[in-house]
Amino acid sequence: MIVPRFIRKGDKLGVTAPSFGVNDPLDANRFSSAKAKLSAMGYGVVETPDVYTADDTGRSAPAQQRVDELVSLLEDPEVSCIFSAKGGDYQFEMLPIMDWDAYESNPKWFQGYSDNTTLMFKMTAEHDVVTVYCGNFGDFGMERWHPSLEQNLEFLEGARSSQGSFPFHATDFVDRVTGLESFQEDEPTVWGSSAGDCRFSGRLIGGCMDVLEWFHAKGAADPSGFVERYSGDGIVWYMETFDMTEDRIRSMLRGMESDGWFRGCTGFVFGRPLFYHGDVPYRDLVEGELAHLEVPVLTDADVGHKAPRMTFVNGAVSEFSYSGGGCELRYDLGRS
Repeated sequence: MIVPRFIRKGDKLGVTAPSFGVNDPLDANRFSSAKAKLSAMGYGVVETPDVYTADDTGRSAPAQQRVDELVSLLEDPEVSCIFSAKGGDYQFEMLPIMDWDAYESNPKWFQGYSDNTTLMFKMTAEHDVVTVYCGNFGDFGMERWHPSLEQNLEFLEGARSSQGSFPFHATDFVDRVTGLESFQEDEPTVWGSSAGDCRFSGRLIGGCMDVLEWFHAKGAADPSGFVERYSGDGIVWYMETFDMTEDRIRSMLRGMESDGWFRGCTGFVFGRPLFYHGDVPYRDLVEGELAHLEVPVLTDADVGHKAPRMTFVNGAVSEFSYSGGGCELRYDLGRS
């Protein structure tokens, strides 16, 4: 597993839009603030031309342009980390034409969430490079940084190896006035566990369930090599959903298990769903579907669409220590 060089002051941070572009003035204000804050910390910011464009569907640019602009950041020797501008629905269009040789020749930190699972899951599971499932670039533009952002940057700098869960979280998206608002934290956070207080470890892999379902149904991603290489270390799967139904989740989990995706799994971590439709409560659903595997299943985790977000590093050796509704996540980022 390749762990890219940690970022350091003086580096440039790249921003590109592999799916939706930023065309809302409040988003633009947030991005301007993010650039100013990171610049004050000693980082340069390089934005590709597609960041501030969006057609009627939300696409930032045609698929080939999105690939070319991502590759331009990969091939820029001064750029050490690439952030996605936004999520969206169209990153899958890049897959048939993605220049994977350029990626493997220039492995760099890549961070985003939601639709960014499309590239990131392939980058880690098929190309053996760690990626970061955490906030998109705009999060760094909030006027007063949430501690999760400071910690996120410390992981990328190699200055942090562990992180604790946060005491509160947002229950929904909120209307913005300036674009500089912090996360709304209006609900106490209590993680659930199917196994009570527990500890488990393994290579971390996963992402947005809506994308993982598509990958599995279409046969568009192949984690078998990842499972084969790292099942000896144990594998921890994490998932979170933007908008899924009970039946889709049941079918997806059963299909993934049947096809060997969960071989060597030592535990599951599920984030808070943004939208979920079903008669069975979400926690009961995922715990029930996976109970026969006899590994811990954590729920309501700080990953995904309901901020704040812990820094989940795909491909890294991770250890989850759950106790009394909270959790500590620890990495060994020096282990390839």
